[in-house]
Amino acid sequence: MKNQQITNNDVVQHLKTECAEENEETVSGSPFKVRVFKRRWLQLFLFVLCGICSSYQSPQFTIISHIISRYYDVSVLAVASTNIMLMVGYSVFLFPGLFLMERIGMKWTVVIGAALTCLGAWIKVLATAPDRFPVLLTGQAIVAVSQVFISPVPGKLAAFWFGKNELALATAIGCYAVQIGVLTCCLSVPIFVKNHDDVEKIGQELSAIYWILAIACSVVTVGVFFLFQDEPSIPPSESRALQKSTHENFGEGVLVSLKKIVIENKNFVILWNSYGLIVGMFLSMGIASNPLFLTRFKDSEVDLGIIGVLMFSLGTIGSVIIASILDKTKKFRVISIAVTSSSVLCQILFAVTLIMEIKWTVFLSASLFGISLISYSAIGFELCAEATYPESQALSSGILSIAGQLYGAILTPLTLKVIGVYGDIAGHVVIAVILILGTFLTITNKIDLRRQRAEEHAAQYNALSQGASHQIDK
Repeated sequence: MKNQQITNNDVVQHLKTECAEENEETVSGSPFKVRVFKRRWLQLFLFVLCGICSSYQSPQFTIISHIISRYYDVSVLAVASTNIMLMVGYSVFLFPGLFLMERIGMKWTVVIGAALTCLGAWIKVLATAPDRFPVLLTGQAIVAVSQVFISPVPGKLAAFWFGKNELALATAIGCYAVQIGVLTCCLSVPIFVKNHDDVEKIGQELSAIYWILAIACSVVTVGVFFLFQDEPSIPPSESRALQKSTHENFGEGVLVSLKKIVIENKNFVILWNSYGLIVGMFLSMGIASNPLFLTRFKDSEVDLGIIGVLMFSLGTIGSVIIASILDKTKKFRVISIAVTSSSVLCQILFAVTLIMEIKWTVFLSASLFGISLISYSAIGFELCAEATYPESQALSSGILSIAGQLYGAILTPLTLKVIGVYGDIAGHVVIAVILILGTFLTITNKIDLRRQRAEEHAAQYNALSQGASHQIDK
């Protein structure tokens, strides 16, 4: 027994030495060989840069839709189509992308996404002329396809690289890359592109934006190609270890997993619709905010950009805090209901203050509105991972993302039509009704926290194993 104890100590010492040599952090007390690597933060940072480059191009034209409409001599709805096509394109190409993703791994998935984002940005460099709106749409269409390889990644990246107490935070940071990109766009585009009387000056300012974005995308693509990795050699959590040993080894195909997620999982179907309504409405707000705000405050494009910055910056900070609370408490249901309910209250406050034309309260209510909506976009991915475990996170989160894109593609023209025909007050009513319906579905959905139960079972197994070893030593 003494010799055995010496052998075990030697093994532990060897692992510690190996950990120090490889600059890793060790997760102890696990029935599996589990380890988190410091390199995980580099992987997350690279993905965030990739997500920023992609999401920047989403509201690039709708944030100044009246200027783009005038420069290219197209309708406001045509300008809105630059954003709507991202939603539709994502929904159409997601499943082919997921089939490819399961075969080439996470690294090449992100590389393809970054490369397509870069290609779309360079095509738009060629669109700096009033008669080249079709060229602009071509570049935007390629960006739409690139999102298929970027949006489903945060949940998978968190599961592959981060420990159980960092999953919600890592997923949130990955999701907020989208918000940071949109925030940067809302801040920079209205400042750099002014509504000049001379159309040529508008073209020069648009050209500068196109070139800067294309160069930035190129740098990020090179960085992702050389530095991004697929998965560490050792899983970071018990749930990931269980997933690898009991699920992935069976070699289940995407269609089998798709059936389990979409057809056999009632809780996921409810989550899909509630997530779609709330996130789809959030995506629509990015386009509808232009007519809603400028109806009450004329010639206030910069102020509209500031509102976007406040929504996304404060929303991101607040959401990271909420994700940290979620990691510590694991109160998925309570937090999700609180967040969706607050989105309704914040929207009502935003509508009232905007109609009353009290600008500082519009800024405040928009910030609170952003916190609630952006928080739910990340919480939804964690709820999805819990409800569909042990299925592939890329597949389940990709299917969930379709909900936001499809509902967004439907709600955006609907909201714009209501605003155009019945006025901005009717538009606010439509937004509130959609958010109330999404909140109702969230309240009625009792998600089975499968991943959390797997962690608990692994911990129980570990306790029993340690107890048995203690008895043997005695």
